[in-house]
Amino acid sequence: MQVRAGVAEATVEGLIADVYVRHDGLAGRARELIAAATAEGDSRHADLGRLVLAELDNRGGRVADGVRQARDMLESSDDRVVLAHAHAVIAGGLWRVGDNAEAVRHAYPANRMLVDGDPLALRVDHAIILALQVNDQRIGGISHEEFEAAQQLADACGMPALILANLNNWAWCSYTGGDLESASALVRRMRAHSDRTGEPLNASCADTVARILLETGHPREATLVIEQAITDAAPTDSDAIPAALITLADIQRRDGDTGTAMRTLAACREIAARDRLPDVDALALRMLAGCHAELGDFQAAYREMVDFHEAWTVRRSEQSEVMARVAHAQFAVDEAHRNTELFREMAERDALTGLWNRRRSDAQLATVLGTDRPACVALLDLDHFKLVNDTFTHAVGDIVLCRVADILRALAGHAGRHGGEEFILVLETDLAAAAEICEAMRRAVAAYDWQAVAPGLRVTTSVGLTPVRPDDDARSVVRRADEHLYVAKRAGRDRVVSGR
Repeated sequence: MQVRAGVAEATVEGLIADVYVRHDGLAGRARELIAAATAEGDSRHADLGRLVLAELDNRGGRVADGVRQARDMLESSDDRVVLAHAHAVIAGGLWRVGDNAEAVRHAYPANRMLVDGDPLALRVDHAIILALQVNDQRIGGISHEEFEAAQQLADACGMPALILANLNNWAWCSYTGGDLESASALVRRMRAHSDRTGEPLNASCADTVARILLETGHPREATLVIEQAITDAAPTDSDAIPAALITLADIQRRDGDTGTAMRTLAACREIAARDRLPDVDALALRMLAGCHAELGDFQAAYREMVDFHEAWTVRRSEQSEVMARVAHAQFAVDEAHRNTELFREMAERDALTGLWNRRRSDAQLATVLGTDRPACVALLDLDHFKLVNDTFTHAVGDIVLCRVADILRALAGHAGRHGGEEFILVLETDLAAAAEICEAMRRAVAAYDWQAVAPGLRVTTSVGLTPVRPDDDARSVVRRADEHLYVAKRAGRDRVVSGR
């Protein structure tokens, strides 16, 4: 079994790394892992395989589906590693629809829940996600600390795809944060690592390299990199190739070849329409407007800008819709969980008094009996309660039960209705302290303003109390408390009788 578990772990690590490389056949490999792990009763690796499929949904533009699957995993699994990776998948999905603040809130537990000894590729993946999301859209420059931590893990892991992924994100955030010097140094590291290991740059990495080469005065080299990526590099996100085309069009436009740039943008828009990528289409429209303006066709430029603003509005609307669907899905999960807890509690509450019912009290008693901590059990019975019902009506009797329940709730630990006018207390303390609690409750019941409930009404209670013994079961300890209660009744009622 350990050998098979080791194979499954290696398979998971390979899948995690290959998400950053190429998606062809990846879903099939994940399903094979799920089937094999399920057959072996290995729920951890089966669930991690399912989360790979969820991540592929995220990267394929099906964020609502990907996040939903990961949220379902948060509800259904109690495996720490699975839960950590579910948080990572949710973080990635939310980041892709622009909810960066909520994404970071999932990225942190994804990173912190993993420890030394957990699959290293997962730890790298989660560190990469956290570093990117902490720095994306950051105001005031880049924080290198998170990227450096992720890089140390990636280098220790040794998987080229993960090393390149972190360097790529680090370079891009440095560039967008205005630190072109760091971005350029990181691009050099990316290219050197790719050459040394033979791991090709995926389309997103090539886009970063080309963009930074362009900004640092190497347009020819940037053109070679981005053209090769468009022709040969594997896309790891649905918008990777169209984004690369936008970079190529920008290079062509800056080189004065506006007509070629417009044809490149047209090709970009065709892919965006085919793959339903309105965000990319809007960016292409904005660049087309600039191209028309450079050619002196201001009417066409105006039309393109109008189209851009309409497309951008649609994109924001669609993005908001996805975020709303994600939020609705989480609301449904939370509500179902809340309702489950609510209905469970309702099933364990006495309908009249709101105290715990007999079933819940039995469960609480079983929990106490399973420990070696001091505990006591008390039975309380309302004195002459039949006379209360006969004299003042059953409605008044019900009010009395509810008022006594309020007193018990305020003073006791676990208080339950044991049946009729009898109550049970499970007190996790020693006999002396439990006796003080019971005496306080007896006095509180006797001193209550029962005249306000019904003129002439007086209510007292008798209590039998006993400690839990090492050899007790539920029946023996309750029987002993009942015996002490009987003694209290025979001794004149309105008193506490305790004994071992």
